Amino acid sequence: MRSKKVNMSIILDLRQNFQQPLTEEYPVNSKMLAAVENSLVKGGNLTATVTAQQAPKGLGLTIHTCGKAVVECDRCLDDMELDIDTCNELAVIFADHYEDDADVIYVEQSQKGLDLWPLIYDSIALAIPLTHSHPEGQCNPEMVEKLNRILVRQEEEVK
Repeated sequence: MRSKKVNMSIILDLRQNFQQPLTEEYPVNSKMLAAVENSLVKGGNLTATVTAQQAPKGLGLTIHTCGKAVVECDRCLDDMELDIDTCNELAVIFADHYEDDADVIYVEQSQKGLDLWPLIYDSIALAIPLTHSHPEGQCNPEMVEKLNRILVRQEEEVK
């Protein structure tokens, strides 16, 4: 994930005491989502609730993201809203070595903060279905007509 000119960061201060769970809500808006290059998510209005709690080797993170995301309809190419409600659990481990593990984030002992924005964005992007289109009859009628003409021509060529 690369950001365009806008540098988005949501920093979790790792120097805090996490003996008791710490929960924070972060708004995610269209400006933030539009700043991500080559994103399927064009905009939206969501809330990411992040809970951090002490774990044996670091922290346990829970990221619950819900709201509306704007994506492009696969059928008519118009924007459409999708309901997002997803929850991801990750471990943050303080270590000087790194291993390849999708559910673990390794940070150096001396690191003072963790940027949550890439994790929040990933939770939103991964909640988008592989295919997404308007419910039947709600696509842009002009585009549906053009698609129907193309399909009729292709069927005639096959015959």
